[in-house]
Amino acid sequence: MDVQMRLYWEAYSENYTTDDLIREIHNPLRHYENEFVDGAIVDIGCGQTTFLFDYINTPRKLLGFDNDQHQLNLLRERLDALPAINANIELHNLTLLSEPLPSGIYAVVFLANILHFFNLMECQKIITELKRNLVKGSIVYVWAHSDKYYRNDPSNPDNYEYFKHYFTLSDLDNLFIPSGFERLAFSETERLFSKKEMQTQEKWLEKYLDHLKIFDKCERKSIKNENLVNNPENDITCIYRLL
Repeated sequence: MDVQMRLYWEAYSENYTTDDLIREIHNPLRHYENEFVDGAIVDIGCGQTTFLFDYINTPRKLLGFDNDQHQLNLLRERLDALPAINANIELHNLTLLSEPLPSGIYAVVFLANILHFFNLMECQKIITELKRNLVKGSIVYVWAHSDKYYRNDPSNPDNYEYFKHYFTLSDLDNLFIPSGFERLAFSETERLFSKKEMQTQEKWLEKYLDHLKIFDKCERKSIKNENLVNNPENDITCIYRLL
């Protein structure tokens, strides 16, 4: 994790309590919970996951994977601070495509805010590897930036430097459906950040400017005015089930 992201998640942790995360859970898989097959619930790129918190009081095995140990440490602190729970949860420091996924049956997989960090060829490899742990009826939830995302400018030669791909429904269907999945749900959303999210962005930027040793007030104000713009975020979500 680079310094920018580390400082962002530090600001995020300071602004959001675990109760905040639990309250803001929007989990469309709740509609399909009575159809879950036996197996683990898995969050790939979990960060300080909201999704696993939704199942913390179930007997399900919960698995959280992230390639940043700092994030996993923060998540463990949140879990340890909860009232006594009997959750069967494992957190793994794991880099997709570089390290194998732990073996076992995955009943549900969350791929939230992760696939846009990979190009389409890499996404296909992720799905191929993932299928080794899936069985008939396993469900995969995908949330990624859509091609309408404000930063998507194909004419910019650096367009895919940070986010490697911006998705359409056709992109996701071409990744999943030829591999034996059916699509259960699809939606596209556009929204502005809440005041609290913008406050988190500002706190992060303050930390990053301190890190860069930029202390001139006029320069800081100029950078903040340029970067703290509440652009609408466009995302695409799909739910797929293995046939």
